[in-house]
Amino acid sequence: MKEWGISGVTVLTPDDVLNNTSIDIRNNLIEKVSKDKPRAGFSIEIKGGVLTPGLINAHDHLLGTYYPKVGNGPYENWLPWDNDLKSAPVYEERQQIENRDLYLLGAYRNLVSAVTTVSDHIPHFVSEPFLDILPTRAIRDYALAHSVASFALAWGEDIATEYQRAMKKDIPFITHIAEGFDDETRRDLETLEKNGGLGDHSVLVHGIAFTVEDIKKIKQKGASVVWCGDSNIFMFNKTANVKAMLDEGVNVCIGTDSPMSGGENLLYEMKFDKAYFKKQYGSELPDRQIVKMVTTNPAKAFHLKKTGQIKSGFVADLAVFAAKSRDPYESVVSAGLKDVLLVVIDGRPAYGSAEYAGLFDEMKIAYERISMDGAEKVVVGDLTGLLARINRAVGFKKEFPFLPVNYEFEPSRR
Repeated sequence: MKEWGISGVTVLTPDDVLNNTSIDIRNNLIEKVSKDKPRAGFSIEIKGGVLTPGLINAHDHLLGTYYPKVGNGPYENWLPWDNDLKSAPVYEERQQIENRDLYLLGAYRNLVSAVTTVSDHIPHFVSEPFLDILPTRAIRDYALAHSVASFALAWGEDIATEYQRAMKKDIPFITHIAEGFDDETRRDLETLEKNGGLGDHSVLVHGIAFTVEDIKKIKQKGASVVWCGDSNIFMFNKTANVKAMLDEGVNVCIGTDSPMSGGENLLYEMKFDKAYFKKQYGSELPDRQIVKMVTTNPAKAFHLKKTGQIKSGFVADLAVFAAKSRDPYESVVSAGLKDVLLVVIDGRPAYGSAEYAGLFDEMKIAYERISMDGAEKVVVGDLTGLLARINRAVGFKKEFPFLPVNYEFEPSRR
């Protein structure tokens, strides 16, 4: 089935609010957004639903998907945290699991929180074997550095070469930056610019040590910043000066980071960042702004064409949330896992409430029924089989707060 539709929803484009609206989907694109009933032969009505572009998680490390958090901060920079991580018993536990299954675990963590696209910041040779099996989309085309300081991991080629590749191919250049307080890390932006890596293709992750002058430079150069509030507070007890960035007009996106340092998922991260902003600055970060920080802003940052908006001709990456508030933006920002009613990627359903299983059946998409945080859901692939494999690898039933799935596990007899 190449044509279908959704009706009865409140649409956040996200710039505008469209009440009682229908979406026509043809192949993998949004064909029409209107008040008319869908023209397609098959459609579903979602009364009380708030439809947005599929959420974009602007920073994650799928291979690092595990729990619990590890660390005894605050740290001076990322390196001592990384040393603590790799010496922790839970890291050794994680190492018992195949990389393929860690990638799937990370992808499902994103999918069930309405993420249709995730930036998996890691060298291509690590991620490429797994990209085609994931239930959500990981960005394929990007240039990268691990970070800017002399103690950076050896990801990619030199900064100048990677940034030139980004410009030539019109793809993002992604790097951790200013993640700490030592003298060298504080000079990261200056170092990046001297090495030819600062421009409108730069995606700068963290930026804890950015000064007001740095922020003005970032705006001048047209770079984007990814805010990982929960991870930053956990590791450093400080995060970026986001208010100064927003006041300056910098394109700011929200990312989760790995759950071994960051929050449970992108839904949690939106709420954490909103609460932090109010506590730190004494003013509200508007829900409408937060929704843009997980849709249109990252689509711009990562140079994703025809993505991040509900508009005719754009890719049909969609998320539908339960309307918990009169303000549809608040319904999205306050949503929990139970409130994700439907997730559509490239025009095909990937996850949703069990009442929409007929859509999966109509499109002949294989799925399983699960209980997610007490709500009956359907999801593509074999999530419970994945969890069972992980449990067998570690030797016990592992609980993940970001995937509260009810299922039975029988440990293998030894």
